[in-house]
Amino acid sequence: MKNNAFTIIELLIVIALIGVMASLMIFAINPGTQLAKARDVERETHLYGILSSIYQYQAEHSGALPDTDGDPDTSNFPTTATCVGSSGGCFDLANAGEVDAKIVPVYMAALPQDPKTGNAGNTGYTLFVDANNRLVASASGEIKGAITITR
Repeated sequence: MKNNAFTIIELLIVIALIGVMASLMIFAINPGTQLAKARDVERETHLYGILSSIYQYQAEHSGALPDTDGDPDTSNFPTTATCVGSSGGCFDLANAGEVDAKIVPVYMAALPQDPKTGNAGNTGYTLFVDANNRLVASASGEIKGAITITR
């Protein structure tokens, strides 16, 4: 009489091999690194969105940058790297612009925030216009280091 079943030892060996292979795959994929890369891409996308909304505002307002001082003859748009957010010391980009043309909600639905550390008070992003009148937005990345977009 021939028995076609697996023995318990054979099953345990197969289960152990599957466990070792699964552990190797998890180590090779490294989900922590993959998530950090995804957050860096999200940060970069946010920076492009912020700069695009500012450029759209400029296009519709004769080249003027959005500011929060309420005086059309002056601008308080940052000229050095300044955090973006509503807390003291940060540039409140969401409320920048003319009364009927604020950045949020006219040009953006909401001001993006760093996916790991951002909040409304400090989004985790910095913004300024340099000496060549180019907009510079940056964030601290986890894999890439500093992420900077200049337009």
